[in-house]
Amino acid sequence: MNSQDITWWCGTFDDMSLHQLHDLLMLRQQIFIIEQNCIFPEIDGLDPLSVHVLGMINDKVVAATRIVPAGIDPQHSQQGNDPAIGRVVTSAELRGQGVGREIMKQSILACDEQFAGLGIFLNAQHHLEKFYGSLGFVQEGVPFDEDGIPHISMRRPASKIAA
Repeated sequence: MNSQDITWWCGTFDDMSLHQLHDLLMLRQQIFIIEQNCIFPEIDGLDPLSVHVLGMINDKVVAATRIVPAGIDPQHSQQGNDPAIGRVVTSAELRGQGVGREIMKQSILACDEQFAGLGIFLNAQHHLEKFYGSLGFVQEGVPFDEDGIPHISMRRPASKIAA
């Protein structure tokens, strides 16, 4: 797999094909549950309410995020009035090729288009704080445990421009 071959797609859950949905859930299961050895309710009911950004090679999902509109996820009340980028995932075969940065740029662009004038919230794995900081996100609060993994809440002000 080569990151140059990625095509980007953005749309709602209902706009996704069944094959895209299958690949998305399989990728998230592989990384979040199996690779990270983290048992949690990955299918949490928010996907149908979210905007999704998918990176695909030959119609197979290899990177993804979801953007949850403000006020929908009671677990993340600190999100405030901003949409939240979450479930950021990249296929293990593509790591180190800049795909994580590109999926985030695509997601920031989608937020700017779908939720103009708002900031962007996310709960980052703590070890990725500098990565998200390089995209304009700023730490809020103190680190916390989410499903056995250290996280930090971060927000990107609306006035920032993608790097």
